Amino acid sequence: MQFNKSYKLLRFLNREHGWPSRCCMAIIGWIGALVTTDSLILGNALFREFLADRYDIAFRKAARFARHWSPRLDVFNDPFFDFTMGADCKERRALKRSLERRKKNMNETEYLTDQLYILAADVHARLESGLEADAGIESFYTLADRALALVGSISTSPLSVGNGVVREPDFNKAEAVQALKDIADLLPLAEWRWYVVSGTFLGLHREGGFLPHDYDIDLGINAEEVDVDDVLKVLGESKFFVIKKLDHHIEVLRTSDGRRYLRKRPSIIKIIHENGLQIDLFIHYTEDGLCWHGSSIHRWENTPFQLTARELEGVVVNSPRNSDLYLTENYGDWRTPVKEFDCTTGTPNLVVAGNFISYALFIKCYVFFVERDPKRALKMEKNLRHSGFFVESEGKLRVARKI
Repeated sequence: MQFNKSYKLLRFLNREHGWPSRCCMAIIGWIGALVTTDSLILGNALFREFLADRYDIAFRKAARFARHWSPRLDVFNDPFFDFTMGADCKERRALKRSLERRKKNMNETEYLTDQLYILAADVHARLESGLEADAGIESFYTLADRALALVGSISTSPLSVGNGVVREPDFNKAEAVQALKDIADLLPLAEWRWYVVSGTFLGLHREGGFLPHDYDIDLGINAEEVDVDDVLKVLGESKFFVIKKLDHHIEVLRTSDGRRYLRKRPSIIKIIHENGLQIDLFIHYTEDGLCWHGSSIHRWENTPFQLTARELEGVVVNSPRNSDLYLTENYGDWRTPVKEFDCTTGTPNLVVAGNFISYALFIKCYVFFVERDPKRALKMEKNLRHSGFFVESEGKLRVARKI
């Protein structure tokens, strides 16, 4: 049995859960993690995730543990999830030991790409602590090239059609409208110049309302016009919303003497309405002639845009003025509706974020699609070659040593 991604599932994971439910799930998760990982450290970590009401992360970690214990227990079908999220040094070592023990239940590419996540998390932890990480970075690139060598370049392989699952539309329009009205009341446009972006803007411009296959509401706000702490303060005082997470865009940069370090900047404020609907408020930055927003693992780039007032489901909102340019940069052929969309493979304006967790994700995605959906893999390879992420050396596909 698999729980395919749906609005109803995300609503359940995002909503607040009572103390009895959290205690019950924490105990079940603790037992399940002990059975599937043989690790008290990972069991205790999963216990804390459930107890803290982080159901979205806890369930995905639990599903990942179960899948590596037995592939038949893969109920969430979430192969790209960063299972190192929030893990400390002891937990990462426990994850590595568990991975080694469950190696027999995995194919080689899955094993190697899961190792990449752990290596990336270790590298980031060292850089964040001001330590040297050259050895770990070299191991990361070597492992990445090994994974790519196993599948090769899809551009020289015969293509077959992938077996994608199309879900039924289940987005709750009434809940979305209420959440949008409440955010508009909380952040008046005269004071906070936020605007609709991505799928929410696509729905407004093409459909005249929310997309029936959507999951959340996507909003943007310009970093140079707000203090993120002020936004968090206003949201934190609201009776309708809970701040689920402040995500940061991560870049591995170098000092003038060549030493690597991490730079983190606020990227997404994830907000949950009392009805369970999620709003992603993306912080937009304008630099080097581009307007970009992202996550810890993504970066989407657009031509800088002016705003204009529009009405979405009876609520006045701001939106990009040059609709066609914005939507073409984001979706290519935006006029043709699609029922399944992946922000990692379906956006022409996507740039791989300059950090090792992002590198691990894109390598895992590519390897996964080569084996299961070659047409999507071909599209992804073309984009990654064009961006310089993939290079060819001695007839083999490799990861560019860019960071």
